[in-house]
Amino acid sequence: MKRTLLLTAFCAALLPASAAFAQQADRIRIGFMTTLSGPIATLGKEQEMGLDLALKQLGGKIGGIPVEVFKEDSRMAPDTAVQAATKLVERNRIDFLTGTMLSNQLLAIVKPVTDSGAIILSGIGGPSELAGAGCNPNVFVVSWENNTPSEAVGKIMTDTGRKRGFFVAQNYVTGKEHVSGAKQFFKGTVAGEAYPERNSMDFAAEMSQIRASNPDAVYVFMPGAQGIAFMKQYAAAGLAKDIPLYSGSWLADEHSYSALGDLALGTNLASPWFVGLDNPANKAFVEAFRKEYGRNPVFYAAFVYDSIMLLDSAVRAVKGNLTNKEALRAALRKADFKSTRGDFRFNTNQFPIQNFYTGKVVKDGSGYIHQVSSTAFANHADRFVSACKR
Repeated sequence: MKRTLLLTAFCAALLPASAAFAQQADRIRIGFMTTLSGPIATLGKEQEMGLDLALKQLGGKIGGIPVEVFKEDSRMAPDTAVQAATKLVERNRIDFLTGTMLSNQLLAIVKPVTDSGAIILSGIGGPSELAGAGCNPNVFVVSWENNTPSEAVGKIMTDTGRKRGFFVAQNYVTGKEHVSGAKQFFKGTVAGEAYPERNSMDFAAEMSQIRASNPDAVYVFMPGAQGIAFMKQYAAAGLAKDIPLYSGSWLADEHSYSALGDLALGTNLASPWFVGLDNPANKAFVEAFRKEYGRNPVFYAAFVYDSIMLLDSAVRAVKGNLTNKEALRAALRKADFKSTRGDFRFNTNQFPIQNFYTGKVVKDGSGYIHQVSSTAFANHADRFVSACKR
C-alpha cells in the first residue's frame, strides 16, 4: 500500500509539468503574403528579405519552436489576396500571417484570417479603418497607420515655410489616406490634388496640373516603379529646379537610387525608420542585411524583420503555448523586443506609437543614402485610436 501511495504521489507531481509540455506547440506555422509580382514586386521581395533574415538569425525557430513558412503572392488586387489568404488558412492552417503590403488587400482578408484564429502581424498595410472602429484583437500593425508617415511629411512642409502644396497619390485607399494625413499637418493652401491609377506611367496631365496651380511644394505618394517614373518626368518637365518634392522614404531609396541618380538628391523625406538610425538593434540589423544581400535595407525589410522579432518575444513569454490567445495577445501588446526603430510600443488599437524622422538623400561615396536630420514627431500616435472600442 505504501508503494502504491508513493507511485500515485510521484505521478501527481509529474502532471503539471506534463500538462504544460503538452500545451507547448511542436511547430509554428507562419503565412507570408505580399505582392511578389507586378510593378511593386521589388517591395514585396524586400519584405521577404526581412522575413528570411530574421528567421535565419533565430535558427529557423520562433520562441525556440521550429517554424514552417508558407509564402503566397497576393498580386495587386483584393480578390487575389483573398485567394492567397484562403489557401494559407484552410490548407496550411497558419497560426500567424505577416507581410501584407496593400491596405485594400488587408481589409479584404482580415475577417477570414482572424475568424480562423490566426493573428495578423501587418508589415506595411495600416488602413485607418482597422485603427479605429474596425479594430480587431487579432490584428497587430507593426508599420504605421497610413495617415501617420504623411502627417510627418505635412509637418515638414509647414516647418520649411511652404505656403502652397500640390498633392499627388495613387488612386486607392492607401494613397488617399496618405494625402489626408499630409493635409492634416500642412497649414498652407492646398493648390491642387491628383490621383493617377496605380498602373499609370504617363504623368503629362499631372505635370500640367502642377504647373498651372503654381505651388511651392509637391507631395507625392508613389512607391515603386511608378515613383521613379514620376520623378523622372517631374525633372524633365523642368519642375524639380523650382518646386521641391516632399514624401516618405519610399520615393527615393535603395530600390530607385540607380534609376534616379542625382535626381534623388535633396528630396525631403519622413519615416519612422532610416538606415542611419543610431540604436544597437538597427546597427546590427543593417550590418546583417548588408552581409546577406550586399546592400542597405529599405524599411519594408525592417518592418517585417521587427514583426518576426516581436513574435519571437511573445512566444517566449507564453512558453510556446499558442492555445491561450489572450495571453499571447497580451505578450504581443507588450512589445518586449529590440526594434530597429529604437523606441516602439503599441497603442490600445495595436498600432504603433513611434518617432518619425526627417531626412534627405545625400551622396555617399559613389552612391546615395538617407541622411537623418531631425525628429518630426516624438511618440506619435494615430488620430483614430479613440474610435477603437474592442
